[in-house]
Amino acid sequence: MKYLLFPVLVICVIMLAPACYYDSEEYLYPQLGNPCDTSNVTFGLSVQPLLQSYCYGCHSNSNSSLGGNIRLEDYADVKIHADDGSLYGSISHSGGFSPMPMGAAKLQDCNLALVQKWIDTGAPNN
Repeated sequence: MKYLLFPVLVICVIMLAPACYYDSEEYLYPQLGNPCDTSNVTFGLSVQPLLQSYCYGCHSNSNSSLGGNIRLEDYADVKIHADDGSLYGSISHSGGFSPMPMGAAKLQDCNLALVQKWIDTGAPNN
């Protein structure tokens, strides 16, 4: 009897372990709890923070040699790449562009929508 109890206990633990796994609804369905608001997109509040988070590691003024000498820290530099299509083409992993961030997944759809909206409005310095 003693030898039978241990395997039964192990099987019960294995069967119950997945039931303890908790999925965050915000993680699984980010659009439900936090809809993407593109109504008030600005360079300073929407685009620049994304660039700081995902691009400055290689494309800042101090590290531009890591990113092929492409700088994205100053508005004037970002505007050049927004106007020629390379900014959005790269971050959306479009064909013909180097996918950025390098070696990582493309940005979330909401982040892409923010950048696209900013570009569509003329990429203003606001």
